[in-house]
Amino acid sequence: MTETKTLEILEVTNAMKSLPAEKVTEVKDFVMFLQEKYSKQEIVDESDEWTDEDLNDFALASFSYFEQTEQKDEVTK
Repeated sequence: MTETKTLEILEVTNAMKSLPAEKVTEVKDFVMFLQEKYSKQEIVDESDEWTDEDLNDFALASFSYFEQTEQKDEVTK
């Protein structure tokens, strides 16, 4: 954590001292919610096997890319 981030956290902590107790509890609950939501590591499937869904997504992306490049080629002609 950088010094700037540390100072920002201290600034927020000091600001919270002026809040009513129930608002401090709300802030804490919100921070815990954010921690729960964003601290989880995304599970990555490292399998090299392609599912039907993978193949379908690849085909759609390929056709979309082809159409985009064809349109660009037509515009530049």
